[in-house]
Order: sequence, then structure tokens, then C-alpha cells
Amino acid sequence: MLIFLIIAIILSHTYCFDDEKNNAFILESKSLPSDLNFMPSLSNGYMGFTVFGDAIFVNGVYNGYKGNSRRARLPNWLNISASIFNVSNDTMDPIHTNISYVMNLSGGYFEWSKQQKEGGITIRQRIYAHRFYNRALIYELSVERETDQETLTINLQCNSGSETEAFDLETIGESPYKMLKATTKEVEHKLFQPNRTHIYVAFSEDLEKDQKLLKLKTGHRFLHYRFVITVDSDKYVALEELKSVLARGQDEVFEKHCASWHVFWNNFGINVKGNLELAQIINAGIFYMASSLPSVATNKPNKPYFGLSPTGLARGQLDADYEGHNFWDTEIWMLPVVTQMHNGWSKELFNYRLSHIQGAIYNANRTGFLGARFPWESAFTGTEVTNPCCPEVAEQEIHISADIAIALQGYYTNTLDRNWLCDTAWPLLSEIAVFLSNRTDFNTETKKYHIRDVMGPDEDHEHVTDNVYTNVAFQKAFTFASYTQSQCSPNSNHSSMDWLQHADNMFILYDSVNDFHPQHLGYQPGEEIKQADAILLGYPLQLKMNYSTRYNDLEIYENVTRQSGPAMTWSMFAINFLELGLTSKADKYFLKGYQSYVRPEFKVWSETEIGFPGSANFLTGIGGFLQSILFGYAGIKFDMSEHISQMSIQNASVLPGTNELNISGLKFADALFELQIKKTEKNLFKCSQIGSRVLFFQGNHSKPTQIFTGFKVFFETEVLTIRTI
Repeated sequence: MLIFLIIAIILSHTYCFDDEKNNAFILESKSLPSDLNFMPSLSNGYMGFTVFGDAIFVNGVYNGYKGNSRRARLPNWLNISASIFNVSNDTMDPIHTNISYVMNLSGGYFEWSKQQKEGGITIRQRIYAHRFYNRALIYELSVERETDQETLTINLQCNSGSETEAFDLETIGESPYKMLKATTKEVEHKLFQPNRTHIYVAFSEDLEKDQKLLKLKTGHRFLHYRFVITVDSDKYVALEELKSVLARGQDEVFEKHCASWHVFWNNFGINVKGNLELAQIINAGIFYMASSLPSVATNKPNKPYFGLSPTGLARGQLDADYEGHNFWDTEIWMLPVVTQMHNGWSKELFNYRLSHIQGAIYNANRTGFLGARFPWESAFTGTEVTNPCCPEVAEQEIHISADIAIALQGYYTNTLDRNWLCDTAWPLLSEIAVFLSNRTDFNTETKKYHIRDVMGPDEDHEHVTDNVYTNVAFQKAFTFASYTQSQCSPNSNHSSMDWLQHADNMFILYDSVNDFHPQHLGYQPGEEIKQADAILLGYPLQLKMNYSTRYNDLEIYENVTRQSGPAMTWSMFAINFLELGLTSKADKYFLKGYQSYVRPEFKVWSETEIGFPGSANFLTGIGGFLQSILFGYAGIKFDMSEHISQMSIQNASVLPGTNELNISGLKFADALFELQIKKTEKNLFKCSQIGSRVLFFQGNHSKPTQIFTGFKVFFETEVLTIRTI
């Protein structure tokens, strides 16, 4: 059960350190987007909402049966507007001037202000999802005036939206608070969720018609007001959290929130110079993704995390929000970046998969297979919850299980965390590999394993055979499953040799005449596709192939990918062209990958280009974009051979339209690094903190050198390699 408590108190006004000095973190607009879906999303990994939206969502709370499951919407009681009238003439809200809306990325809050000429009145409002007190959502109001000769009345109007369609509401007594008991209307799957979810909502006062009047009396020039919501599955935790917040003044609580965000930004950052708009887009993308992930340091322990959906925790009611479900987007598009932000967040995402493996096993058995078949879309129970509109994707996009295996390998290559490998990766891989082997067919004529009746990432082609992305993903999954068994369970009943046989004999489509990889059996060059598919063989799958083959793959598919495709497609073209040394081509697709997808006011992403329908706050597109910076222009690569992992930096360059690229908090093998790439000067690679592992550095012509904290090297075109032993 969850409990919400809402309380209002008088407080003072403060600012968040010196955030306003760094314009790369300040998104200010004099107007709002024409579509309010593209307002900022504010979350703390436990709760989330869209600014001026009508919904609050809670991590792990869904309503609806099977494919109708979606995040359960609560009204947005934090969506409050303030207006002022003069007691003497009963005049409401004179003409406003200097209206301003600000998304502060460094401090993690949204603020809007307006001034009224009459009386020199300034109204400032601020909202945020607290990162340390992560059961709390906070609204703040301050009113300041130049004169104090008459009483002003401030009318607060709660614009919470329509009644919730996800819950049955019942008023209950919980003195001194007004409380509602909210019960979701439907379970997701009766076998895995026998009971509906209960949450409790408590208010500090009964706002008649969602209104409240405040008085700024004669003789006073300032008024301050605060509204706090706390949430937890345990009533007493929620009460304790509320008391902890209220026992501290506004300045302390607000600065604690800002400090949590500043710790994050100090530990990870991608900063560019010479292009303020691009710097803002990068920081906004990082913020919107990170805000949906759990707070690292909290007043109360975190609850289990239920995954990173394509549009984040602040959305999930609409079909366009993908109902708050988890897809392959998490593992392929977002997790490589998340690992660099904070290793612990990636562990949380894998823990979600592991804790829901019984749903994946059920899904495999239901469709006639053994092992774990992870559903195309999952939510509360881990069973298949794909929207009834699209049964074909649930039936055919089986590559998601292999995608999870690929992500497991990527994380292990980066961290070499053996305990995690055996405690988390192996239980997942052992079941995934069983399903994948069940799903292949051995052809006695070709002596190869084939995969029939599937859909690859390109969802415009159904019921195909040997989708090349799917087959290569299976191959990589088999190889890593075999390796993991050798490390964690060499005497188990699973046959790692059988998995290696599958890997070595997977059928990988290749047209030797035209020297390219057909997307699937029967694909003809010139056929239009929805999004990146076969080009993903180069990056992220890192399939070894000739330069000419990879170039032909890119050239053939760039001319047939439809323009309304999702943003991350173009980011993948950028990375792959960069790895071929074709910078002008890469620059074209890097720019295409964000310029038409980011709304200007608060740098919120759309799934599709402006003018086409699509999701708002599209974290998947952000993930692809950030990958194109880290693993494209910065030239960072991670590889593993036997028991040795290595990070290499090759062909590092600045982003188009900039003169410097700085990456801080780069993570590899329990160590932290910094990378500075400059357009006209030498680049710098530095170890800011060595971890518990011994690491060696080697350049093009240098001997291996052990790395220590403070180690640095200047370089230009050399290939840098950092490896474990």
C-alpha cells in the first residue's frame, strides 16, 4: 500500500546556489510550448509528473488487465496556479509583465514568475520532486510587492485534472488529515498479481473546490507558502518523511534537494563549448533520463525499481507514452549511457528483469517454449502487456531476450563485477539461452541455425525469416551465456558447449554479390524500412566485417529509412559512419538525430520529427543521441577477451559546431576518468580516481604503463588503450 500526505506551511524563499550563472543548465522561455506534452518532466525515481500536466505517477503502480495495463494516474494536486486581487477594488490579476518560465537542470526544479505593474507585485512559483526526501513532491509560492498599504488576497487554484480513471476512491479518517483510499480497478495478471494495489492519499486540509485563499496583509511586503506531498507503501514511513521535511526550513530542504543534483552533476557530465544550444540539449537529455532513475542517497531506503520506460516515470497514461511499459529500449538504447551515469542504476534495471523472470518463463511456456522469453512490453508482473492494437510485435519481436543478454555483457565488460555476474547475470542468461536455443531451427542442408517468423527492429516487415539483427543478437547472447556458465556454474546441467555450437553455426545473411547484409531473407535493396535494423550490426553489435560491407550496409539503408522514423536511428548512422572515418556523413546524421526532434522551449524530445505524431519526453531518442557523443565522437569503446577487458579511445573529435568536448565521470573497471577533446589543441585523458583493479595504459608506440590517480596523457590522433590484467 502507498500513502500520500499533502500539507501546506508558510516558508521563506531561496535560490539554489549559483545555478543561474551557468546558462548551459538554465532553460528559460517567455512562452510555453503549443503542446503542453512537451513541458519538462520532474521525477525522483519514485514519483513523477509533467509540469502543468494532470497526472502524478508512482513507480510500480499500474492499472489494467494484461495489454490494457498502464501507469495508474493520480490527479496532479501539485498543479497549482496563483492569482491576486485587491481587497479595495476586487480587481483580479492586473496585466502581467515579464512572465518567465525556467527549467533549472542543475538544481532539478521548475520555476515560473510574473510581475504586475499595479503595486509592483512579483509572484514566483516553484515545483520539484525531492531527490533526498524522495517520497516528497513540493510546491512553493512567494509573493513580493513594493508597497504594503493594503491587503492582497492570493487565490490558489488546484488544477489537478479530471477524476482518476485508474482508482476507486474512498474517503477514510486519519486525523488530523483528510485521507482517501485509492484502489486500482484491475490487476494486471491474476496469476502474478492476486490483489489490486491500494494507495492512500492524505491532505492537510479540505480545499473546497480545489481552492485556497491566502492574505498578504497591510504592513507586510512578503508572503511565502509551501505545499508538500509525501508517498510511501508504509503509512509510517510516509509520516516520518513528512515530519522530516516539515522539521526543516525551506532553505535547508530546498538546498538539500539541489545538493543531491549537484552531486550527480559533479560525478558525470558531458560539456561542450562553442554551442550553447547544443550544451543545453545535452544537459537536458541527461537530466530527463537521470530524473526517472532512483535517487542514490535518500532519507528512507528505496523501494524496488520497476524499470525505465521510453518516456520516463512522469508519463505513462497515454498510448503515446507506451503506457509506462519496459521495452528493449532500456537495454539497447538507454543502458549503455546509464552505466556511465551511475553503475548502480544499471544494476537496478537488471534487478527489475531478474525479479520478473518468472513472468518471462511463463511467457515462454505459454507460447510453447522453455526458458525465459521476456515480453516485448512488461510492467508490474513481468508478463506480456503489449497494447491490444499490436499483437504482432509481441509475437514476433523475440530479439528482446537476446538484447537483455547483450546488455548484461556490456555491463560486465565495463565493470568486471564477478559477484554481479554470478548473482544477477547468470540466473538471467541461463534461462534466456534455453529459450533462444528452443527458438532456433537447425537446417540439415545449410548446417546452420535459422530463426523463422520474426520481426526485427524494423517493424514495417512482419513474419520474416532470419532477420539479420535478431540472428546476430542471438549469436552474441549464446556466446556470453556460455562464458558466464564457465565462470559461475561450470558443473550445471546447462550445456555451454551446445550454446557455443549455436553461436558458431548461426545463419548470418550476407549477399556476396552486392557485399551487404540483407535485413532478412528475401529483402531487396530499395525496400523502405521504418528504422535502424541491419546497420546495428556494426554498432552496437560490433559484428566483424569488411570496411566495404559496412559501408554498403550504411549506404543501402540510409536511402530507404523513412523520414518519420525515430530519432535514435540517425544517431546510429552517425556512430557507424564515424567508425568508418566518414566525418561529414556522421555530422549530417548527428545533426539530423536531434535538431528536428527537440522542442525549443525546454529541450524536451519527441519520438518523431516535429510535424509527425509521437511520444513526448522520448528517453529512447535521448539515449541514442548521448551514445553518439560518448561512443561516436569521443571514440570510446569497450571490449572483452577471455578475462581481460579494455577501454579504447580512437578518432576522438569535437561535435559539429563546437570547439571542445569534455566528459567527466567516465567509468571503467571501478575507476573514473576525464576526457577533454579540443578542436585546435591537444586532447587530454586523465584518471581522476583509480579503483580496486590494476589498470594499464598503452598508446600507439608506448609501453604499457600502470595507471594511478592523477595519471594523464596528452594525445592527438593516437589510439589509447586502458586494460585490466
